[in-house]
Amino acid sequence: MSGPAPIHVVVVGSGLAGYGVLRELRKLAPDATLTLVTADDGHFYSKPALSTALAKGKHADTLVTTPAAKMAAQLRLDLRAGRGVEALDAGERVLLTTGGPIPYDKLVLAMGADPVKVTIEGEGATRARPVNNLDDYRAFRENLPNGARVLVMGGGLVGSEFANDLSGAGYKAVVVDMLSHPLAQLVPQQVGDAIRDALAAQGVEWHLGRKVVSLDRADAATIATLDDGTRIEADAVLSAVGLRPHIWLARDAGLETARGIKVDATGRTSDPHIYAIGDCAEYPRGLAAYVTPIMAAARAIAPSALGTPTEIRFPPLSVQVKTTAYPVVLLPAPIGVKGGWRKVSDGSDGLKYLFEDETGRTRGYVLTGSLCEERMDMDRSLSAAEAEREAA
Repeated sequence: MSGPAPIHVVVVGSGLAGYGVLRELRKLAPDATLTLVTADDGHFYSKPALSTALAKGKHADTLVTTPAAKMAAQLRLDLRAGRGVEALDAGERVLLTTGGPIPYDKLVLAMGADPVKVTIEGEGATRARPVNNLDDYRAFRENLPNGARVLVMGGGLVGSEFANDLSGAGYKAVVVDMLSHPLAQLVPQQVGDAIRDALAAQGVEWHLGRKVVSLDRADAATIATLDDGTRIEADAVLSAVGLRPHIWLARDAGLETARGIKVDATGRTSDPHIYAIGDCAEYPRGLAAYVTPIMAAARAIAPSALGTPTEIRFPPLSVQVKTTAYPVVLLPAPIGVKGGWRKVSDGSDGLKYLFEDETGRTRGYVLTGSLCEERMDMDRSLSAAEAEREAA
């Protein structure tokens, strides 16, 4: 008499989150049936490397660290590459794809975030393209003339990193952002000004406190008009105005969503058979993008999906900003927490700021220059303080 069939876990999305949870699932369940559904080719690569690849002379194919076929063999996956997801029937536990329906016992949504689409006037508006995946980078790089002048719409994390990369690779980056300084939602004014000045010295042109209102074609070039009437001619336009968690599949299936797909401390959604991880997930503490929280979540979601509820334990989620012209490490202040930045150090070795909430508790930090070396000590200190607070 045969035993019960092995559990079938379907994962949607082949980024770090998707492959991260698949690795953990395979470690814990050698006999499980694992299916990966992805709209792209399923190759494994580092998404953060997209904003540093130009200066390193990388083509899209050289960014692939493990081909899809090898990933499928290593993890013994049923890889459904090039399959778009059309709908989710949570009641019947069936994922509907362009390649047909796929039933599941447990489903993990790892669909990431989608670039924000901005409304811009002009017949050249469609030339504003994001670089959010390997195919985007391939198209962007292959159509970029040597020494091109590139308009970067957005001076946040991604926009600043691309401006650094473009200028380091011999291109002319022109950044337009509505806010007063680069990374304005993450760092205080003085740090943003220092990033601006360092990149300007590397050739980056800044138009801050401004926005693009129209893009018009001029043969192969594009003419951007700003809200103050300034006109900028560019060979390419990179849209880096932000990302929004991919929630439509979960929302349309009746799962609870807000800014992201709402999950509990184990990564489980409002449906007990479905989990969410990575940029599309909204944890009890809020959104948690970047590499560190993804790996922490994968280590908990895998056993949870297999029947052993495991709480996600997030370490301090500090981020290294890839602006080599001006090194920055930061721990973003939690969204919605009231407080302010306090300067701790301002010298030749760099800047140090702490974000303190209304009780005086440190909730975030920014380090620049050689002070970035304090990152591990800061993370350990804040982690210990959080553990002590939870134990109290």
